[in-house]
Amino acid sequence: MEPKKEKKHLFPKFSKRTKTVFAVTFFIGVVFLFATYAWFSASLNVKIKFFNIKVSTDTGLFISLDGVNFSDSIEVSRQSLIYDVTRFYPNHTNQWSNNGLWSVSTNGISSPNNDKFDVYSGSMGKYTDRARRGKRFVNTALLSEDKPSEYSNYIAFDIFLKNVSGSPHKDNLYLGAGTYIEFDEEADLETREKMEDIMNSIRLGFVKIGETHLKADPTTIQNLKCNNECFSLIYEPNSLKHNEESIEAASELGITLVDNTYVPTYGVIKEGKFLDHKSGLITSQGIYDTEHFALQETRQDDQMSEPMFQIPNGITKVRVYLWIEGQDIDALEVHSEGAPLNLSLDLEKDLAGYEL
Repeated sequence: MEPKKEKKHLFPKFSKRTKTVFAVTFFIGVVFLFATYAWFSASLNVKIKFFNIKVSTDTGLFISLDGVNFSDSIEVSRQSLIYDVTRFYPNHTNQWSNNGLWSVSTNGISSPNNDKFDVYSGSMGKYTDRARRGKRFVNTALLSEDKPSEYSNYIAFDIFLKNVSGSPHKDNLYLGAGTYIEFDEEADLETREKMEDIMNSIRLGFVKIGETHLKADPTTIQNLKCNNECFSLIYEPNSLKHNEESIEAASELGITLVDNTYVPTYGVIKEGKFLDHKSGLITSQGIYDTEHFALQETRQDDQMSEPMFQIPNGITKVRVYLWIEGQDIDALEVHSEGAPLNLSLDLEKDLAGYEL
C-alpha cells in the first residue's frame, strides 16, 4: 500500500477556511498595571467560547476526549472538558479558562517522565525603596494541574488517538493544512491591527504520553503513563510577525525588532521572587538569568511539514495546550475592545508503517 505523500503543513497567515475546526472568540478588557516586555501589562480577559478538533479518518485515525467514545471530531468546550467527560473519565485533570486566557510561560515538560507542561504565572511590581525606586521585578509561580479546573489561565486537556489502519509499524502524525489562526470576518481593520501582538504570542503545545493496544480497557487507556518516554513540542504559528507597537516597545528596551524576522523566546523554567524584569531579554550578553529562564524551543512556519511524533496501530494518549506566551517579544500592552478569532486544529497521519 502506497504511503500518503508528505504535504507542507503550515499555519496560513489569516487565511480563510470554510470548515471550522476550532472556533474561538476572544474578548479583551484592559486594566492598568506596569508596562514591561517580560509579561503582559494589560489584563487580557481572553474568553474562549468553544472549538473542535478534526482527524483524518480516511487513514484510520479517530479521536476521543475520554478514551471510550471515538469519532472523526470532538467538541472542546467548558461543558465537554470539565463536566461531560467526567461520566467516562472521572479522574481527568482538564483545564478551561472560564475567566479568560491570561499570559503564562512554559518550556514544555521538564523531564521525559512528566506528562504535563510546567506552566508558570507571572506578576510585575516596582520597588519603592529609595535605592531601587522605580526598578521593576518579576515574581513567577508554578501552576498546578492536579485536578480539573474551569478557571485556569490557559487551556489543557487529554485526547486519545485511535489508529486502526493496521500498519505493522508506527505511522507519522502531522498537523494538517487545515490548521490555522485567523481573525473572524467580523473584526474590523483597526481592531485587527491592535490585536496582532496577541495573535503573534499564541502557542499550541502537545505531550505524547503513552501507547496501548486497541483492545485495552478504558482504565488502562486513561491512565497511560510516560515510563520515562514522554515527548513534548510547542508550535509558534506567527513566529516571524511583529507589529509596530511591539517594534517600538522593544526599541525602548534596546532591542531591534524587525518584521518577518524570528526572535527567540526565553520561557520561565523555575519559580522565583523579585527577579530582574529584564531577565529573559535578548541582549549582546545573552539572557541575564539562566536559572529561571531558558530558550523555548518551538516549531515555526517553515517546520510544519515535519511529523509531530509517531503513533502505533493502537491507542495513544496526548495532552494538548493552548496559551498566550508571556515571554514572547510581542507580548506587549494591548488597548482593544476585543476581536473574534478562529483557530483550526487538523490532525493527519500517513501510512509510513507499511514501508518499514
